[in-house]
Amino acid sequence: MSDRFIGLLHRAWMLAFALLFLTPLLFHAAPQNTGYHLIRTISLGGDGTWDQFTLDPDAKRIYIPRNTHIMVLDEVSGKVIGDIPNLDGLHSVQVAPEFNRGFATTNTSSASTITIFDLKTLQVTSTLTSIGKATDAAMYDPATKRVFVNNAQGNNVTAVDASTGQIVGTVPLNARPEAAVPDGKGSMFVDILDKNQIMEYDAKALTVKNTWPTAPCERPIGLAMDRAHRRLFVGCQPNATSGIMVIMNADSGQVVTSIPIGIGSDGVAYDPATSEVFVTCRDGGDGKNGVVHVFREDVPDKYTKIADVKTMYGARMLALDAKTHHIFTIGTEQNDPVPATADNPNPRPKPVLSTFAVQEVGK
Repeated sequence: MSDRFIGLLHRAWMLAFALLFLTPLLFHAAPQNTGYHLIRTISLGGDGTWDQFTLDPDAKRIYIPRNTHIMVLDEVSGKVIGDIPNLDGLHSVQVAPEFNRGFATTNTSSASTITIFDLKTLQVTSTLTSIGKATDAAMYDPATKRVFVNNAQGNNVTAVDASTGQIVGTVPLNARPEAAVPDGKGSMFVDILDKNQIMEYDAKALTVKNTWPTAPCERPIGLAMDRAHRRLFVGCQPNATSGIMVIMNADSGQVVTSIPIGIGSDGVAYDPATSEVFVTCRDGGDGKNGVVHVFREDVPDKYTKIADVKTMYGARMLALDAKTHHIFTIGTEQNDPVPATADNPNPRPKPVLSTFAVQEVGK
């Protein structure tokens, strides 16, 4: 065998060796082509800003608070099938289908209330005065059959029995609660926005069990959970130019890893069937589009980004349909530029409310 031939074989072997070990690095360096894409945009228009919305995967309905009214959307057809009016200062909607009840949080300068409505007729059936100021995000816990309403200025949580529609108590937090998620075993976890913490409280006894720091996360605002592996996914808004998600062990409070994300995240969801985490951000970094990040949970403490899907600028909230494995986000298709000032060098574009829309992301 000639020396030249041996040299060629050696170089070929070295190239194959390099490809074998470099390919995984390249594989993890950029999102994979997993098929996730923007499926459709449903233009709705209408008046009013928006906040936390919810999706009922069984009824195929999406409930969207629009400041003064709730738009009820058929998930399949994309058509508005109902509207609940005269609800000033809307922030959040949650549903308890087993009791045929919906719960909407409303907040004005004069009152903080919880409005209960019939899911079939979409008629308001009662209104409760929340035990705390500035009602905001709400979460239904099927394990305790309770709806928990975060009171941003009250520094507490109001608990409502979904079966009776009555307030059953409060959880004093002495801090500002943001998003919350139940673990299905009697605990609720809640973001503490002003102190960069996660709190765990007993959903039955209404007492705080644990308080953990979220560092390096600042301003924790989005929250989801892998209940099987006891991992919390915390979306954070540290400043106007960056974002981060931290993964926390729900039993010890240890932050096991952190992942950079887009700007202004306000929505996180976990799909247990696919072991995927979805994060919505109002700005993907170009100042023109929002983004949906999709991460695969390889093992409980290791994650790989598998997709970045461009969305409307400002689309920072999300709802997951765990049956179709699609997510929905909301925002405006048109956002007008705002001049920069010395006090605000990075102003957000102004939403044109008449271009309000829903976007669906999936495979």
